[in-house]
This record gives sequence, structure tokens and C-alpha cells, in this order.
Amino acid sequence: MDGYEIITQLYQQHAHALFKYIYSSLAWREEAEDILVEVFLAALRYQSLTRMNEQQQFSWLIAVTRNKLADWHRRNSRLSLTSLEQILPFMEQKFTEPDEPEIMMLKQEEYTQLQLRLSQLPETQQEVLRLRFIMELRYAEIGKLLGKSEGAIQSIFWRAIHSLRSLYQQEARSKRTYE
Repeated sequence: MDGYEIITQLYQQHAHALFKYIYSSLAWREEAEDILVEVFLAALRYQSLTRMNEQQQFSWLIAVTRNKLADWHRRNSRLSLTSLEQILPFMEQKFTEPDEPEIMMLKQEEYTQLQLRLSQLPETQQEVLRLRFIMELRYAEIGKLLGKSEGAIQSIFWRAIHSLRSLYQQEARSKRTYE
């Protein structure tokens, strides 16, 4: 298989997941598409990619994607959205039937509440959640990408989950206080 065929295959296998990951960080479709193109152009230029196994290729694509996102955020720091805006619509794409308008509104409210809470987490926790839920990576894979041990990633993940739970519980207590 030549380089172009390998890149084509990688694109077919991973472009959708990479796009979701990029879009969850930016929330601007056009910018996300541009970054995805940059990632695969870099893949075309990187000749050693053809000598890697599939897992190494995927890890390389994610690392390049993260670097391209970091570059974008540096260039556009005044416009950058650092929250996990619109993460749940990607995670909830399992719904195949259209919902009633009332249900859609309730879901949107839930998404908004989750986004608000996620934005209160440290960036590392947000990143681990994105990689785990959007990219569906295992702890070991996330650890390699972030330069941390698998145990450290599990700890960060569970701290993030615990923090989210605490934020929800705090709000529930404050609502009971005002009722």
C-alpha cells in the first residue's frame, strides 16, 4: 500500500472521530474542518507514518490534532472557547428517532447545564474527558498522548467525574435551600 492509500484509509477510519474532537474544543464548524484538513496534510507530508502500525498512526494523528488545536488557540486566544461546548450532542448521537420539541428543549437544557459545569473543571480534566468520551480512547492511550501514566489518567478522570457530581449536588442543595 502506498502513502496516499494509507492516508486515505486513515481518513476514512478516523476523520469523523477527529472532527468531533476538534469541534468539541472549538464549537466552530468551519474552523474544525480547516484544522482537520491541516492534520491530514501533515500526515501526507510525514513519510514515516507509512512505517507505523495502526495504533501508532492513530496516536500520531491525535498528537498532531492536539498540536494544531493548541496552535489555533494561541493564534485566536481572544476568540477561543475553552469550554467543552456541545460535547453531549456528539455523545448522544445514539438517538435515531427525532424527539418531540419538549424533549429536545429539555435535552438542550441538560446539555447547557453540563457545559457550564464542565467549563468549571481544570483544562487537564476537560481534555481527559474529551479524549475518553469523544475519542473513546483507553486510559493507557490518553496517558501516552498527555505524557502521564495510566494510573494518573484514571485519577484525573475520576476526579473530574467526582467534581462534576459535586457540582450537581451543590446545585441541588442550593435549590432545596431556596424552595
